[in-house]
Amino acid sequence: MKGKLYYAAGVVLIFLLPLVSGCGQDQGEADQPVQTFNLSLATFWPATDFMVSEGHRAWIEEVERRTDGRVKINLHSGEALLGAREIFNGVAVGVADIGTTCPSYTPGMFPLTEAFELPGYENINAVSASITVNEGYKRLKQDLDVDEYDDVKVLFFWATGPGDIMSKRRVHNLNDLSGMEIRAVGGTVPPLERLGAVTHSMPMSESYLALDQGLVEGILAPNDTLRGFRLAEVVDHVTKTPFLYNVVFMKIMNKNTWNSLPEDIQEVFEELNDEFAYIYGRLRAEHTRAGLEYGVEEHGIDVYELTADEEEKWLERIEPVVEDWIKRREDRGLPGRKTVEIIRELDQQYSEKYSGY
Repeated sequence: MKGKLYYAAGVVLIFLLPLVSGCGQDQGEADQPVQTFNLSLATFWPATDFMVSEGHRAWIEEVERRTDGRVKINLHSGEALLGAREIFNGVAVGVADIGTTCPSYTPGMFPLTEAFELPGYENINAVSASITVNEGYKRLKQDLDVDEYDDVKVLFFWATGPGDIMSKRRVHNLNDLSGMEIRAVGGTVPPLERLGAVTHSMPMSESYLALDQGLVEGILAPNDTLRGFRLAEVVDHVTKTPFLYNVVFMKIMNKNTWNSLPEDIQEVFEELNDEFAYIYGRLRAEHTRAGLEYGVEEHGIDVYELTADEEEKWLERIEPVVEDWIKRREDRGLPGRKTVEIIRELDQQYSEKYSGY
């Protein structure tokens, strides 16, 4: 009988041990699974473009790594979820949790952001341009109390840096450019029109077809598009015009999505913002060089640099563009001049700092 009692007591003790050992832990911590967040990301870049294959995917992997897998991001490239013109508003209303797009694809919506795309900055490469716009957004909020993106949570900005006229027929002087129909967006439109071109605003994703069908004769864009968007197949000439071009990009998140994330996950996103503004800028600088080499070597594209005298004529022609832009903004009660002053300061600072790229 005594043996049976010892056996029974032993069995009870075996079953009680796990309960006793768990008393020192938070019961919720022991039983509750780790919460994960499955987020969608919409972009207009095709899956084959480096901004997706090397840029967005690297960012996604880093988000997932630093959150220990608690955040999973499903990437929808090539306008599969939202069209280029729809991404900002689509993220704002929650069709996508995250979006990467270009402010210029919704003309008039971000009137001060256009200042980053005006001609006349040093804009030495995509790295300096990206850091300038990312820090510039913060400065405008801090110094001027301006935020054109309060419908969403801004993660970070980056930019193309210099771009060139890529065309079906050559452009060696202002006469060649006069009347030419060119795809352009945002702040690049006024200087081109001042130079005599006829501009057409459209997302980059529509440019190949427009050039192929003769709807436009050229495009003002960075050279990485020669490969990434296959423009080398539909243009024959590149005219170097770094003083004309810079286009801004943004990565944004739906506000409700942002507010649903725990503080430690929000901190991970914030840590990555400045890091990837630089990484994306560096990628663009590298692929801009590679894109031009690809166009020349694989498609025989002709590259032309304006003579010093001709470039001076172009610069004189576009000189009033910035003052005209400032006046139009000031007439609307917007701090146009102060915005340009801040950008010029940052452009000079970061063009010097990142001149090696």
